Amino acid sequence: MSTLGERIERAMESKGLKRKDLAEALNISKMAVGDLINNKTKKPRYLVEIADVLGVDVKWLQTGEGDISKHNLTLTEESDEIVFNMLNVQASASFGVNGDIVQIVRQIKYNATQYYDFYRGMNPDNVEIISVKGDSMAPTFCHGDLLFVDITIQEYDGDGIYVFTYDNYIFVKRIQKTGNTFTVLSDNKRYKDWEIKSEYHIHGKVKVHQSQQLNFIG
Repeated sequence: MSTLGERIERAMESKGLKRKDLAEALNISKMAVGDLINNKTKKPRYLVEIADVLGVDVKWLQTGEGDISKHNLTLTEESDEIVFNMLNVQASASFGVNGDIVQIVRQIKYNATQYYDFYRGMNPDNVEIISVKGDSMAPTFCHGDLLFVDITIQEYDGDGIYVFTYDNYIFVKRIQKTGNTFTVLSDNKRYKDWEIKSEYHIHGKVKVHQSQQLNFIG
């Protein structure tokens, strides 16, 4: 599998960009770009911005998996619409098959102006829309509500609601850190809190949920 640096370099070549061009676009030094390409940066930043500049899918840039091109939405010039393609769980490698998530097969369309007004300028290339199953997070959101998940957040980023896999199940829960302990909380108090005691993987952080009205999580 290719490295992050190799993927950045490949995308730069495709766009006809030099290191100084990427440095100027990101407002960072040419040396910093060189460190990214040479995989000398332990915790790379600016991945979202780099993906935007290079016109590639941020998940492909991060992992090398999937399509290099942005594929989770389409902006149609005729109608100025943003169209989210929602995939079923069998077709998506992003979220698995068990637990609190059901991905549905349909398209959701937004007028581009309305989308950016409603969703506080969230870059739609970085958003997956999924449907929640069950009542463990009620009343914050309920069965069938749509969740807008920021897929660029794939590690703990402060208290909030995350989509994550643990013990081969996928969950949508609050994660709270106290010292070195990560506690999983359900907003429905009928469900008990529990601790994460082994490896888990964060797929994204819930930013917005849509039911009858927009509810901003963070």
